[in-house]
Amino acid sequence: MTKQQALSAREQEVVDLLLTGKSNKLIASALGISDRTVEFHLKNIFAKRQVASRTELILKLGTSTVAGREEITENRASRSWATLLREAVSMIGKELRMENFMKASEEANPETFFGAIRVCFAKYADFNGRATRPEFWWFALFIVLGASALTYLSEALGSVFLIATLLPLLAAGARRLHDTGRSGWWQLFLLVPIAGIVIVGSLWALPPENAGSE
Repeated sequence: MTKQQALSAREQEVVDLLLTGKSNKLIASALGISDRTVEFHLKNIFAKRQVASRTELILKLGTSTVAGREEITENRASRSWATLLREAVSMIGKELRMENFMKASEEANPETFFGAIRVCFAKYADFNGRATRPEFWWFALFIVLGASALTYLSEALGSVFLIATLLPLLAAGARRLHDTGRSGWWQLFLLVPIAGIVIVGSLWALPPENAGSE
């Protein structure tokens, strides 16, 4: 059995924060380092602990790494094993759901109704890149249908839904404009009453920039 390499002080800090359920960005913020530095430390930790992912690391270490520290051991002495088990299962469940969602988003076909919804929500605030016409218009249709159904039940629910989906719609709209060879800033015309939606809507409906050369 090979002897595991010891973690550095910084790597141990990353592990401790990871076991509390924090994302890379939250770990970076807590330690005052960049996201790439966190990724670098995680790669080293994975290699030292002989795992391939965050989920495997959590499964392997669980609460044992943290419990090995004196101050945490004292805090957990009075807590039952059932409580610790529930916390570990919950943490692993969150990690698995996140990985499954990202995998499903990568595999989703934006040319279909549900695929476009997955992709647009996965790129919730991503104004970079491109979006095809089906991807944008399927997502826009979803918002119209969802807002109409919720408004029928309650105007407050419809308003909340529109507010929650405004950012991903604008992000998808910007990517759609990029696909036509235009800047996402054209969406500022939406501030113009009536004529704005006509102008931007016609731009959203244009074919891709390279459609003529294909």
